[in-house]
Amino acid sequence: GYEMAGEKCLEILETLVCHTVKDVKNKEAVIPVVKTAVGSKQDGYEDFLAELISDACSKIMPTHRTFNVDHVRTCKILGAGVLSSTCLRGMVFKRNVESDITSVKDAKIAVYSCPFDIGTTETKGTVLISTAEDLKNFSVDEEKLIENSVKALADLGITCVVSGGKVGDMMLHFANKFNIMVVRLMSKWDLRRLCK
Repeated sequence: GYEMAGEKCLEILETLVCHTVKDVKNKEAVIPVVKTAVGSKQDGYEDFLAELISDACSKIMPTHRTFNVDHVRTCKILGAGVLSSTCLRGMVFKRNVESDITSVKDAKIAVYSCPFDIGTTETKGTVLISTAEDLKNFSVDEEKLIENSVKALADLGITCVVSGGKVGDMMLHFANKFNIMVVRLMSKWDLRRLCK
């Protein structure tokens, strides 16, 4: 009985089509379809949200592949309402930058899934420091190593570093010195999205 009812439902569904979208890249053709889906969830905002959603989807619609819903993201920012929403091309991460440099145009980005800091040794070592000069030289060598590694990034033209872990104070100091913006993203999914 259920199989017969299922077949009959599929027959009836074919006759109940009220609207068809021929070109999914045409924003004006997609808005009425999106409005139907959004209207049941966000009553009163369906006109505004349908236009935003259609705009976002048409901007990232691929020509040869299937549509990936992960390419459209929402980011809630405190201090405004639904009608203050806007569509941006690019990526938005709800985090502050770590460095003094807060914006970079046409950035060359280096992404690390590990902390942006000097590595620690696996074994503990003992350093015998007998004079003030020894202590001074010990810290200078470490600073020089960090400065050289950050300078190497700057020499490659890197203007932004994204780290998946903590950012060391010395690395941050030299990143500021070489005008490199440093951003920390704790989510591995955000790092993967950025790398795409």
